[in-house]
Amino acid sequence: MVPKVKIWCKQPEVEITERHRYATYVAFEAILEWEVAWCAEEEQEPENGVVRIQYGGAKTDAPIGAFWIPASDLLSSTGVNVNAWEWSHAEVTPGRIRLPFGVRQERQGVIESDWLSWVFWMASRMEECGSRNNDFRDSFGRFKGSASLAHQEGWLEHPILEKCVRAWARKFVPDLPLPIGYRVQPTVDVDSAFAYRYKGLKLTIAASLNDFIRGRWARFLERPWVMLGFKDDPYDTYKWLEQEHAKVGLRATYFFLLANRGKRDRGVPWNASELKQRIEGLKSSADIGIHPGCAAHDDSDDVTMFEEIRRLTRILKTPVQGSRQHYLLQRIPESWRRLERLEIKTDHSLGYADSVGFRAGMSRPFRAYDLTDERIMNLVLHPVAVMDATLMRHLKLSPAEALKLVDDLSCNVREVEGVMVLLWHNESVSNYWQWKGWKTFYQEVLATVVLK
Repeated sequence: MVPKVKIWCKQPEVEITERHRYATYVAFEAILEWEVAWCAEEEQEPENGVVRIQYGGAKTDAPIGAFWIPASDLLSSTGVNVNAWEWSHAEVTPGRIRLPFGVRQERQGVIESDWLSWVFWMASRMEECGSRNNDFRDSFGRFKGSASLAHQEGWLEHPILEKCVRAWARKFVPDLPLPIGYRVQPTVDVDSAFAYRYKGLKLTIAASLNDFIRGRWARFLERPWVMLGFKDDPYDTYKWLEQEHAKVGLRATYFFLLANRGKRDRGVPWNASELKQRIEGLKSSADIGIHPGCAAHDDSDDVTMFEEIRRLTRILKTPVQGSRQHYLLQRIPESWRRLERLEIKTDHSLGYADSVGFRAGMSRPFRAYDLTDERIMNLVLHPVAVMDATLMRHLKLSPAEALKLVDDLSCNVREVEGVMVLLWHNESVSNYWQWKGWKTFYQEVLATVVLK
């Protein structure tokens, strides 16, 4: 039987908002997989398998057998600006860490944690919506993990929401079951489906001239051999990737860039027949999603992204369900609203480019929240734990150093029985150029996160 949570506000004048419902959805449904319902205090009578919680009011007012969580004003408010908060005392907080949205208890002399407000603030990414300071963003306009509160407090490399909520459940209701079943989900972004082939005559000539001018003689000499079929294209790694995934019993998801060529959207032309063949060839062994380009992200309307989704729909002959934004670009919640309008069901962009870890404190999938309209969205977010480019380009780690970091992340996910999502690229296992030595690394990553 699935455990149930019945929760009520002590203050009768407090209206239950979508924020209240979202915070309890994330904590009790997404993390604990329990049922939850808000109701009136007078409805509460002890029942087997039912956890009763009073939100707000005084701790001493909670009925016998009911649990108590203090209430700040965040869940009853609107907007993204948060007044200065008080930090809770760590010793009275789930997970024994200090948290924002502390509520001072004058008689006891302690600051208790309104951890439901913290869950809402983290999962909705209110932090990013309320931080328009350019110092917090990179040259792409992306919110930096290094600027996040999770980084500052040392939470970022942990699925901290899951860790703390599970700690609360183990402490107060140890007889009720918690979800088990650590999983690994490999995902592959295909920004450049091929290094040399299938780019058309004009692009091939331009690329060859660029290699010549820059003195990249190895590429200049290799290109015709690949074009003539005497060598495999370095980025045509799909068969190898699928073999590696099959060895450890995993089904991957690939996100293909089908944008018109532009300054940052520089893949193989979307209408190349060989690109279509690679997508069709993967359908039986992997899941396929769209990788909306930078132009689609920057456009003021939905037209460009709609066209890219339609291109993939025609190839798959089935509606496109999932997406991941190119360069992990996203404006929260505007990007989520666009995906929802275009009937995308899942988005896999919730990760930082400059840092590994858990952007919303979650490893599990959960529904997005629209801070503009104050509503729980239909779009389900799948967090990213680690990206290959973060390890190599941003953190500048060697494969050996990177493997230790990935191992630590997977241990943190195992601790909460969560989902370890890997973000790789077809080019990063090519063993070419900047990725020399990283092909074997991916095999080691899969062995570490799956078989250890």
